[in-house]
Amino acid sequence: IILEKINQEFNNKPLVIRSSATCEDSPLLSFAGQYSSFLNVIGEENIIKAIKLCYQSLFSDNAKIYSKINGIRLEYESMAIAVQELAPVTVAGVIFTADPVNQDDKKMIVEYTKGLGDSIVSGHKKPILKEIEKTKINNLKNVFLKELFKIALDLEKVFGNPQDIEWGCDGREIYIFQSRNITTLDKHPKTINYTFNKNKIIGMGIVACKGISSGFLKIINNIKDYDKIKKDDVVLVRCKTDISLIKKIPLINALIINGGILSHMAVIAREFNVPCLVEPEIVNGKIERYANKKIVIDATKGKILLT
Repeated sequence: IILEKINQEFNNKPLVIRSSATCEDSPLLSFAGQYSSFLNVIGEENIIKAIKLCYQSLFSDNAKIYSKINGIRLEYESMAIAVQELAPVTVAGVIFTADPVNQDDKKMIVEYTKGLGDSIVSGHKKPILKEIEKTKINNLKNVFLKELFKIALDLEKVFGNPQDIEWGCDGREIYIFQSRNITTLDKHPKTINYTFNKNKIIGMGIVACKGISSGFLKIINNIKDYDKIKKDDVVLVRCKTDISLIKKIPLINALIINGGILSHMAVIAREFNVPCLVEPEIVNGKIERYANKKIVIDATKGKILLT
C-alpha cells in the first residue's frame, strides 16, 4: 500500500526519505543528525530500505545516548517518515535567523555550497558563510540572498522563535526543506583562567561554540580512533566527522572539526556547551607534533595554544 501511494504521487521520481521523530526539533533539543534521512532514493527496493532505516534510527546507539543524556525516554517516542520529491537544486545550505555563536538575535547567518545540502549539515564540506544584520537586508545588492533572508524572517515570524532552516535553490525557486527552533541561544560559555601568550599559538579556527578549555590533544584520523578518546581530552577530528562522535561529546573539554558553524556537529557542541572551533589552521601545518600534549582552546579568540 505504501509503495502504491508513493508511485501514484511521485511516478518514479527521485525522492527524499526523511525521518520525523516526535522528540526532535523541539524548542530545547534539536536531535541534530541523530536520525537517518536519505537523498536521491530511486526504485522500490531502495525506497523500502530507506524507510526501514529511518524508522530503525529512532533506536540507534547515537539516539539512545543523546536521549539518555537529555533525560528523554525513547520508549515513549515514535517515528514518522516524510517522503518528498527530490528538488533539483544546484545550491543548498542552512540559514539561522539568529547568530548562535554570539547569541545575537539581531543577526542572521547562512552557509551554503553547490549541490545538495547534506555536505553542509554533515560538516564534510567547507561552506560559503555570509552574515547580516536584520535591519540591513533591504540594502543587499545580491537579489538571491535578499530573497533568502526575507523568507527566513517570514518563517521566524510564523514560528515565533529564531529558526534553523535547511534550504535549496534550483536557480529560479528557493525550496524550504525544514525549519526548527534554534536550541542554543541561552548558553553561558565555559571558561578557565589562563594567560594569553601569542608566542604559544599553534593554530587558529572559526569559533562555533564560545568558551575556553584545556586538555590533552587527541588527534582523530579515522572513525576507529573515536574509541581512544578519554575524559577531558581536547579532540581534533581530521577525517570526515561522523555523528557517532556524539557518544564522546559529554566527556571532552573541547572540539576542533572541519565544516561550518551551522553543521550538525557544531549544533551538538553548542547544545552540550563544548568549546568548538571549525576549519582549523595549524602553524607550520604539522599538528602531529602536538599530539597528547596539553593545549588550551580559546574559543573566544579562535586560538589554539600550548600551555
